[in-house]
Amino acid sequence: MINQSHPEKEERESTTTRTTYPCDEALRQQLRKFRDDSKGGADEWTNARIASGIGLSVRVISDYLNPDGNKYDGDTKRIEGKLREWLRDIRLTLDTSITSFICDVSKQIETAVEEIRTAKRIGVIIGPPGIGKSRGIDLYCSTHELAIAFTTSSWHRNTNSFANCLLEAADVTQSKRGLRDFESFVEKTMGMTRPILVDDAHKLTRGALQLAYDYRDTTGAPIALFGDERLILKLKDDAQRLRRTGIVTRLKIKDATPLINHHIASLIPDANGETESLRKLCAQIVAKPGHFGSLQMELALAVRLKKGMPDWSWSEAVKHAHQKLIRDYEFN
Repeated sequence: MINQSHPEKEERESTTTRTTYPCDEALRQQLRKFRDDSKGGADEWTNARIASGIGLSVRVISDYLNPDGNKYDGDTKRIEGKLREWLRDIRLTLDTSITSFICDVSKQIETAVEEIRTAKRIGVIIGPPGIGKSRGIDLYCSTHELAIAFTTSSWHRNTNSFANCLLEAADVTQSKRGLRDFESFVEKTMGMTRPILVDDAHKLTRGALQLAYDYRDTTGAPIALFGDERLILKLKDDAQRLRRTGIVTRLKIKDATPLINHHIASLIPDANGETESLRKLCAQIVAKPGHFGSLQMELALAVRLKKGMPDWSWSEAVKHAHQKLIRDYEFN
């Protein structure tokens, strides 16, 4: 017989035998502030989400953060050890993240999607990894609330999974709309003008791509397929799909300076007199494969490295970060 673990039951039973200690009020206040400051934002941290990130039950987190009383009726030391570690790690992640920023790549994406939307066609938007396709999609959706967007993952790339992703992204479920299958969804969305944005569409199987084209032909819904050159290759091996592709846009980095400055200001605001030397290093990173994705990774790693070696200049920290990553070039 297999013994199954029940964290919540174990936690309840353990409170009768464990010695309780006064809570660390400063830690509780930090956590409550972190949670409350995130409310209503795109990255909201609820008690349930915090509990999931730590591996505890929601009840434990709710009881611990409850402002009434100064004791948590459980293994306080164990819980607080996990909470401190989680808060440290999540803050480090937040400290090395970049907010989306309107730049020439995001403007190219908005123009391309609007062309596809107004033409009510299937269009393809091509760009190498790290150029900012996903960020551009996020920015477009932030100002076009009717847009339907989702990212293709390796486990959601065949015909059935693609159909389910579209249903979910369109907020259409059996319980809400009574739709029994994808075919009835097609019937319900005839003439739909909401643009559909599919990120990493090069991962789609040819059958899933065919579904996208058939769906557009039947409903007239505008669809923007984002990907790299592998997407073009998949379209070229079917003359009918290639003929039905209305607009192809290839994204280019025309002026990297504003986005480079945004990265430096976000991750290294105390660069002081080193800003110009950092810009030169950043420009070399952006010009190579990985582009802005690589830039964020290298600057974020440089921030971590410099915390351990505060005597390094920021340029030295970036160069050491560069050496720790898989790169096929050296700085000039």
